[in-house]
Amino acid sequence: MEMTEEKQKVHHGVVARYHMHDMRWFATIGFAPFVVAFAGMVTSSINYFGWSFDIGSFLGLGSFILSEGMLMFPMYFIISMLFFAGGIEWYVLCRHCPCYEYSGKENGKDNRFYCLANWGSPKLFKYKPGHISRAGQATFLGFTSFFLLFPILYFLDRWEFVLFQLVMALSFLVTLRYWSCSQCPNFGCILNCVPKDKREQ
Repeated sequence: MEMTEEKQKVHHGVVARYHMHDMRWFATIGFAPFVVAFAGMVTSSINYFGWSFDIGSFLGLGSFILSEGMLMFPMYFIISMLFFAGGIEWYVLCRHCPCYEYSGKENGKDNRFYCLANWGSPKLFKYKPGHISRAGQATFLGFTSFFLLFPILYFLDRWEFVLFQLVMALSFLVTLRYWSCSQCPNFGCILNCVPKDKREQ
């Protein structure tokens, strides 16, 4: 029997199929910390390594100095994206999820997978259902912590930015846990909080 549209979305309290609007929602809350990080880091006067570069004089346009915070933001962004969109997260987290194995077929592209955090990403690794190793969990938590907390190192001279980043990080985690982790089919994830009775159904 064909599932109704509602049951395609949630089946026994667990997401059975993600849609494009799920991805848009996740992208909105996921990129918000980047916005705060950019605003704070490019205006930061903190200098840990003595890095700066007068790009204006280098280009012959007059003095315009790139501060350490400005130089560190691209590094922070690239490292975060290498994890979330560059394959590391796919290996330690995504390949354990049923969506990794089956969502591509439903979208007509068997070599890709579709979920709210990775829409149309390539399936580079073999599907491995079950729990995630402790090393994988530590890797996931480490990169997530880096993504949410690293910018604070360049906010320490401005308490309002520290507070704002902490509020953003907490809001991201609470929203993710309530709206996503409580219905996520990846039961091996350390953040998954689907009740045991719903998992067994």
